[in-house]
Amino acid sequence: MAIAPLNKFITKAVPVTPSEQVVYEAPQGANSIILYVAVANVGIGITYPYLTFTHRRESTATRTAGNIRNIRLLKDVFVPPQDAVIIIDGRLVLERNANIKDSVVIRGYQSGITTVYDAQYDHVTGLTTITTYDDHGFNIDDDIVLDGLAFDCDSTAGITGPIFPAPQTTFKVETVGTTTTFTTNTGTVVSLPHTFRPSIHRFVRANKDAMENFNASTKIQVVKGTTYDSVTGILSVTAATPHGLGPGDPVTIEQESIVFKCSQDNFTDEKRYPRTTDQAYNALLPATVVGLNTFTVNVGAQIGGGTVCPAQLELIMSVLETSTV
Repeated sequence: MAIAPLNKFITKAVPVTPSEQVVYEAPQGANSIILYVAVANVGIGITYPYLTFTHRRESTATRTAGNIRNIRLLKDVFVPPQDAVIIIDGRLVLERNANIKDSVVIRGYQSGITTVYDAQYDHVTGLTTITTYDDHGFNIDDDIVLDGLAFDCDSTAGITGPIFPAPQTTFKVETVGTTTTFTTNTGTVVSLPHTFRPSIHRFVRANKDAMENFNASTKIQVVKGTTYDSVTGILSVTAATPHGLGPGDPVTIEQESIVFKCSQDNFTDEKRYPRTTDQAYNALLPATVVGLNTFTVNVGAQIGGGTVCPAQLELIMSVLETSTV
């Protein structure tokens, strides 16, 4: 006897963050119909945040896996105070099969965004003490959004670096200590302490001759496999060909020649290093842990990561999932 397709209605409700956020992704074994999407301005006062809403199609085919095609449904649309923008009021079909994976992505732009310097989490009480680089401007009971915070935690899978919060939600300011410190209750995790860490970085690409073996005056092409540890400051370089370096040999890095994405903005924007303010800019860096095509250099550790801002935009979405199996 044939089995009728399984239909399931779900609702997604999240605050819109300053970084790019995948709001919904078509699940395996189902196509999805987005029935309704609206974003409301819930901020206090006269603020005009704006947003971009994107349909994303990612290739999952063997030869083109990872290729992405973005179609913006809305770009830089303002949401007036005490008002809302209806993005979809009808049907948008998202597909998922062996060759493609569809999702929808949103990003907000607003005032009052402050970089987080430190976040101390108490897993027993659920209280997180946030320290910001600049004045946060918050009062007790203010609604806030935390974004792109990275933590290390001992779980059954070992040391992990989850990006918090996931899924996104709003929090309330519990206490205000100074102009750069406050506490908020982010919930308890039984017997699982978390340690804040600087932003996690993911290598994207590098200019053709991003680095140079200074003594030999030969260029080094930096390729996939290169990593950066923001806690130790160690850049582990993978070169396209043997680099000819020995332990202690100096290397230089061309200004803004190596591209990373980082958890500071949830891996949204590309960032180029070294900048003129970085320790590695215009410096001779001794190579260590040298292999045939690999070596490490200390380019300087990073402090802080993630952002906090007033809650200004909130999204609600209705989805119908239809089984394909």
